[in-house]
This record gives sequence, C-alpha cells and structure tokens, in this order.
Amino acid sequence: MTATTLESTTRPTDPIARQAHKARQLLTASTKHSYDPELDIDWTAPLTPGKWFLPEHRCTLYGTDLWNRLTMEQKLAVSREEMASSMALGVWTEHMLLQLVARYVYDRDIATPAVQFALTEVADEVRHMIMFANVVESIGATTYAVPWKVRESGRLLKTAFPVQGLWALILLTEEIFDRIQREIAADESAQPVIRAMSRIHVVEEARHISFARAELDTFVPSLNKAELAGLRTVLALTMYTFGQELFNPEMYRRAGLDPREARKAAMSNPANKATFAWAAKRVVTHYREIGLIGGSSEKIWRAGGFL
Repeated sequence: MTATTLESTTRPTDPIARQAHKARQLLTASTKHSYDPELDIDWTAPLTPGKWFLPEHRCTLYGTDLWNRLTMEQKLAVSREEMASSMALGVWTEHMLLQLVARYVYDRDIATPAVQFALTEVADEVRHMIMFANVVESIGATTYAVPWKVRESGRLLKTAFPVQGLWALILLTEEIFDRIQREIAADESAQPVIRAMSRIHVVEEARHISFARAELDTFVPSLNKAELAGLRTVLALTMYTFGQELFNPEMYRRAGLDPREARKAAMSNPANKATFAWAAKRVVTHYREIGLIGGSSEKIWRAGGFL
C-alpha cells in the first residue's frame, strides 16, 4: 500500500482533522449522489388507485375501532392528509436547519471542508422544501400550517440556542423521518411519487445525519454537568411536543372525520407508541451512547412514547 493510499483511508485522530476528513468524504458523496427533484420525479404521472400515501400500519388511527369502521376510500384519505401534515413538519425542520447552518458558517472560514459541506446542506434543504411542497400538491392535498407551539418554540431555539445543540435538535427529526421514509421507499403499496420523494430524501439526508452526529460526538463531551442537563431537557421536551403535534386535528377534519373523536382515538392508540419507539430507535441508541438521554429527561422521553 502506498503512502498516499494509506493517508486517504486512515481516519485522523485529531478532532479538527477528523472533522475535515469527514466533511471531505461527504462533499465527495454529495457530488456523486445528489438529485434534482424537478427532474428526477415525474410530477405529471397520475396517482395509482388504491395505493397508500403513508403505509397503512403507520397511520395514527390504524388498529382502532374508528379505523375499522372506515371505508377503504376514507382510509386512503386519512393517509393522504397525514402525509401532507407530516410534510409541514418536514418543511419546518428543513427551515430550522437552513438557519442553523447560516449561524454555523457565519464566523468560520469558507475555505474549510466543514463549512463547504454545511453550505452544500443548504442547497440540499432548499430543494427538499420545494420537493415537499410539490408532493403535497401532487397528491391532491393542500399545505398545512405548522402548529403555533412548534413555530414559536422554533423561533426561539433557532436564534438563541447554541449551534451545536441545535444539531442535536435537528438530528431528532431527521433520524425519525429517515427511518419512516426508508420503509416507504421500499413499500410497493405506496404511491410512486411518495416512494420517489422518500428515496431522494433518504440518500441526501444520510449525509446530513452523518455530519450532525460527528459534530455532536465532539461537542457533547465538552459540556459540564449543568449544560448537559439543560440540553437533555430541551431535547426531551422538543421530542415530546413533536410527538403530540403529529396528531393534528385538522388532518382528520380534511379527511372527513370528526377531528375530536379521531384525535382522541389516535392519541390513545397503542400502535402509535410502538411506531414512535420504532422510528426513534436509532437516535435513542446514539443519544444514550453519548449521554444525551439520562436522568429526569428519560421520563419525558418515556411519557412521549419514544422509549
């Protein structure tokens, strides 16, 4: 093996060099595996009758008495509106990341690989936001407003919270969306446009998740006890709120159901806790490893159904 090959395959031990090494790898991957949804998704293709917008067993009402009373047409309408509603949270997440990255690069050298990859993320996220909006339109739904509590908490967090801590917040939602979309991308019962969107998002977000994990692995060990406890609490409360807002009564109303009855049935549905725990498994495992779940914060995670 030549010295050049050895250098290119050996992972540096110095944190700064390791960060640059990771960023270079991700920049290379971005060059080779990026998409333009405007060109790579057939937006003119008609919907396929009888196919789901969200896998049936991931719908919030699945398995309830209310679900069992619905016609197939009503069930498909619920899955469409749940997908459209989740796209609103997806856009919010991407918007948060855009502003996080702007703060991250502001005082850094634009010639460094980490900053250049962060800016590459901005380009990815802009495309994703537009892609989500186009998906909502293509499935015959209309856009949803992000719930007030989520929007206002985000307004505070994106401007006042430490940048490295915001990577942790973003990683939460990105990891959960990633697990669900990996399932959708492989699900032949899902609408083709939903599968295409999921495949693109999974490939490109894998790089973002990898970068965020690397940043956190360096940042968390530097925290003192009080800082760690504060970050744990913010993450747990954010996750709890995020879970509650997935039961948006408006999506049930648009699907033709009584929003109060449907939300009550969904929130008491044990299948949802199972889905939450399944979707959060990877991020929960990582956060336990680096110390971001523990102490009193664990009770909040458990109350939200994510453990």
